[in-house]
Amino acid sequence: MKINSNLKNFYHEYSKKIKWKKNPKNTVYLRNKENRYEWFNDGILSSYENLITFNLQKKLNNKIAIITVSKDQIIQKFSYEEIDLKVNKLIGSFLYPYINKKIRVMIHASASIESAVWMLACSKLGFHFSVIFEDLEKIGLENRINLFKPNIFFTRQSKKKIKKIFNKKKEIKIFDKSDFVEAMNSTVKNKYKNINVKSHNSYFTLFTSGSTGMPKGVTHSTGGYLTYARLTCEKKFGMKKNSIVLTGSDAGWINGHTYSLFGPLLFGSTTILMETPISLLDEVFLNKILKIGVTILYLPVTLLRLIKSISKIKKFNKNIISLGSMGEPLAPAVAKWFSMSFSPKKNKSIVNTYFQTETGGIILSPKYNDNALSVPHGSVGTAVNSFLKINKLDNKIKKEIKITTPWPGMMKDIINGKKEWNKYWDTNNDFRLFDLATIKNRKVYIHGRNDDVINIRGHRIGSGEVESAILAIKDVIEICAINITDELEGSKIYLFVVSKKNVEEKIEKLLMSTFGSYALPKKIIKVPELPKTKSGKILRRLLRMLIENPNLSKFGDTSTILNYKSIDIVKKSLKIYENS
Repeated sequence: MKINSNLKNFYHEYSKKIKWKKNPKNTVYLRNKENRYEWFNDGILSSYENLITFNLQKKLNNKIAIITVSKDQIIQKFSYEEIDLKVNKLIGSFLYPYINKKIRVMIHASASIESAVWMLACSKLGFHFSVIFEDLEKIGLENRINLFKPNIFFTRQSKKKIKKIFNKKKEIKIFDKSDFVEAMNSTVKNKYKNINVKSHNSYFTLFTSGSTGMPKGVTHSTGGYLTYARLTCEKKFGMKKNSIVLTGSDAGWINGHTYSLFGPLLFGSTTILMETPISLLDEVFLNKILKIGVTILYLPVTLLRLIKSISKIKKFNKNIISLGSMGEPLAPAVAKWFSMSFSPKKNKSIVNTYFQTETGGIILSPKYNDNALSVPHGSVGTAVNSFLKINKLDNKIKKEIKITTPWPGMMKDIINGKKEWNKYWDTNNDFRLFDLATIKNRKVYIHGRNDDVINIRGHRIGSGEVESAILAIKDVIEICAINITDELEGSKIYLFVVSKKNVEEKIEKLLMSTFGSYALPKKIIKVPELPKTKSGKILRRLLRMLIENPNLSKFGDTSTILNYKSIDIVKKSLKIYENS
């Protein structure tokens, strides 16, 4: 990675926007031979001071900090003072014996008041925590528990049910939702002090698997992560104190940390936490939420496609300065609809975010005030600032995109071990993102994973390009292109399409005219639903396995899947196709 004195100067100055107990000196970061970076190494801070206490000192006591939307569509509002009270109640009820001890807390909950209060309590006491999905299968829970080794486990499910999974791990203290309710009904015995930690102290670990199969525990440090979270919220979303932010993400994803909770609270703004983005599919309810005055609306691409497919009204209630998309690549046709339907301004760019759990926050995206005429729909725009550099890309030839300069949001560790850590660094010590990209007019375009390129008779196209073209067809709700190795042609395309109408002929004509006969799919399989992760990413690995063996029953770790029944749905559709 390149060392740049201007880069160090910039981040040293920007770090002053974070409240420190001991200000970091201008060393900015240290690096060892294994590419492990320590950001603001000599700085000391409390994340809770930045998220809650500082806002109380600014007289924001009665301002709404968090709005929660439950699965049954009940909306509740909590001020900064009420959140502080709940955090102190939780500590007083359960956590005070552990103050000044190094412990790990695992939080088994979706985006909710429970997950937020637990995350903030850990932030106040400097505890290393990990949020995991509450509908994980048993094996998914066991894998994460064995890797993270928590001392305390909170679940919104029954304590009795969870205890069966822990087997002989009696040393782990378990709390459930009934315990949480009891704590919230208690009286405050004390207002506990914020625990200050070193900047490089482990803040949280998030597990990522998506399409790769095995969960990886990605750990972020405190000072560097908070600095980068604030930077990306400001520069890409235009976040301010008066922002009302709706990020449609589960608490178990990086979006559910950086842009659902920590980012908004750093600004003293208001954030809306939703237990499940699926509730957004009700148009009436969506309008009800937007009427709260949402100014930043940031949703999964797969959810946008679904809203587009069921929407009967042309305009939603609008107060919005920033529209964002996450998860899957955003097709230009969907981006245009999103912009026209939700933005009060014509040709508004979508903050089409490109980043990973490992990066802590946005690496590339258009900005909230960009225009689609200068930053075309479908592009991921430019880097968060001029100091975050990527490798040289080509206009036509797809190359793997890498980060060539350090940034504060970069991960601290992979708890799975050194072997996993080393996979992220190339021979130049540049950070690998494992995606293919091109660049046109200084704007970057992502074409999917570097192992997801379709090579047919010497023609190389990304699955994302195929999908983006097909999504221009009005009746196509969702599409997934899978490449299967073929000895004669190199690859063959299999398409999974979600549509209420027969669109096979339209798809073939479009692919023929856009790419040529080589891009015609081997099969087009209609399915009512595609298997996706909770962040909205289509499980391509799983689809590829089912094409190769429709009777397969073991798929590795599928614990992040949104709807396990979608596997059986795909199996059934494949059998119908084979028998037709």
